[in-house]
Amino acid sequence: MTCFIFLAHEAAIHRAKLRVELSQSKVEQQQYLRNVELARVLDKRMAQKKEKGEEFELKSNPQPKKRIREGVDEDKRPRIPMPESVLQNIFA
Repeated sequence: MTCFIFLAHEAAIHRAKLRVELSQSKVEQQQYLRNVELARVLDKRMAQKKEKGEEFELKSNPQPKKRIREGVDEDKRPRIPMPESVLQNIFA
């Protein structure tokens, strides 16, 4: 009986790994297709600019900056005091 449970467990693990791998593959494929489409659009724009005699320059797309909440300074946030009993339980 234990052998059957072990084999069933191994099969379940194998299926789970396959699901994860397929999911990752799908995401990678979507990103690849998005990049191919972007390259096609940029090539088309470059060709149109060349026809008009304009210069076409690719600009890098910087990573979005972390949002800063307006009016809230990290150092000026109110501190919530912890009861000493909680701290004693943690550091005892």
